Amino acid sequence: MNRYIVFHERMAVDLGHARLLVGQTLRALMHDQYYFNGEPNSQDVGSLLWQFGEDQTLAMYLLSDGESVGADQAELQLPASFRIEEDGECSWRRENLLAELSSLAVAGKLITQVQGVIDKWPDQHSRLVAFKITFETGDYLIYLNRGDDAVVLINEMPPEVVGVDTRLEVIV
Repeated sequence: MNRYIVFHERMAVDLGHARLLVGQTLRALMHDQYYFNGEPNSQDVGSLLWQFGEDQTLAMYLLSDGESVGADQAELQLPASFRIEEDGECSWRRENLLAELSSLAVAGKLITQVQGVIDKWPDQHSRLVAFKITFETGDYLIYLNRGDDAVVLINEMPPEVVGVDTRLEVIV
């Protein structure tokens, strides 16, 4: 099965995978940075690769519906580079996200809570749109699907959307 496809029962599975972070010490947090013609795209942080424990990893990534996020322990492959016409090259590099987020000193810190951010639009299924990861310092990071762009928010909740019921799902 394709790991990026959305199906109804998937939310519980992804929340269960993300729960593996609770009680773990973060060793590193890598992300797949998108580049166009050698310049990074700051609008999209790409997929995340959480490294913890002895040699454990957890991948977080966007799903194909443009709204949801997923998580699992399968290896996270960098997307293949490609060209757009003659003068456009799209590529990705795996980089240390914590080095770029100097305001968040959580390497070596304990992850104390993981929550799912669930959006429910009227007359639609609920969607897992983000993960909220809290550290022993009280700082938190939100990995959010913002319409085909992956965004990381530091100590900041996603903006409210009128008409959408948003709730945090505690993962115990």
